[in-house]
Amino acid sequence: MAGKPEEPELHLVEDDERPGDASEPAVDGRAARAERRRTERRAAVLSAATRVFRDKGYHQASVHDIIDEARIARGTFYLYFASKQEVFSQLVDDFLHLIRGQVRRISLEPGSDAPLGQLRANFRRVVTTVLDHDDVASIILRDPTSFDEDSRTSVNLFFEQVLQMIEDALRVGQSLRLVRDCEVHLVAVTAFGGLQQALARMLIAHGADDPAVRAREKAFIQPEVVADELMAFFLRGMSPAPSATS
Repeated sequence: MAGKPEEPELHLVEDDERPGDASEPAVDGRAARAERRRTERRAAVLSAATRVFRDKGYHQASVHDIIDEARIARGTFYLYFASKQEVFSQLVDDFLHLIRGQVRRISLEPGSDAPLGQLRANFRRVVTTVLDHDDVASIILRDPTSFDEDSRTSVNLFFEQVLQMIEDALRVGQSLRLVRDCEVHLVAVTAFGGLQQALARMLIAHGADDPAVRAREKAFIQPEVVADELMAFFLRGMSPAPSATS
């Protein structure tokens, strides 16, 4: 059953933690320092929440756990976020922004790498970014059944936007004649399912303490190998490379 979002509580906060009036221009460095402190404190809350969600699981984690991990007052938490659902939604949004930032537009300008090489570089950057941010990635990809209704909505929106990125990439691939004519949405959904499972396996392989698990999932240890195999499969399926049939 979907969990009920935690209700915020009213607590006093220190004066220098209260949001400033945006209508009043900063007249000295105090406003800039206060804003920097608020930004750092908010980032610290998100970082603490990531650790708590990773260690306890989303469902078992609470605002109290996040507050303890961040070593802040309860009122400070509610200055930035209304609930753990809102924290999680921000983590998902930030992760999507990171993923989007790794996908570069294919350039046909003189001196650019071949389109296939640029596509491979996109795959490698995305896979490496997932591994570099395995805390958040693991929560999203490996623990989908523990979410309450609000957080499941955030994850589903994340998946829909990644699916749209795959559809856009397929259409670009078609324009470059790297991808055959196909039912783009159907193929994108199929590709997304494979991508999701492969990335989840990669995270399992890297996070496993059991040698047997690492041995079983050894194909997923190297992110470059995962990226290259995914790209080859998406482009050619199980057919041999052209050079192998000539």
